[in-house]
Amino acid sequence: MKLNYQNFISTSRVLDLSGLRWNPEIGDEIASRSDYQTISILVDPQGLTPGELRETYLWLPSVEQLVMQFEARQAFIQHVGLNEKLLYKAVIESAGRMIESEARSLRMVFGKALENLLRGIETGGVH
Repeated sequence: MKLNYQNFISTSRVLDLSGLRWNPEIGDEIASRSDYQTISILVDPQGLTPGELRETYLWLPSVEQLVMQFEARQAFIQHVGLNEKLLYKAVIESAGRMIESEARSLRMVFGKALENLLRGIETGGVH
């Protein structure tokens, strides 16, 4: 399990540092900030406030949650699919900017695209 999550944990950490705000909900996938390899599903907040949960855990957003983040920022998914290298490629448009990313999973490609969107990075033309 550690190897499958390592890259996405890094991406989630960058998203967190880039200002992605997590509103904790039961069922969210999380990693302990004290040991990023400890991954679980938020089932019981144990009396912690949303702020305390954000301090204690790193949010690992699902594909659906990443798509909702694009929607909240009025960004449009122009294209997503496999390229000739068998990597997922996503093209996101936001305020006339085009953001492209490639990764081995749909979750990673959307995470990288959201990171670029949050940082204001335009990554080039379409295809």
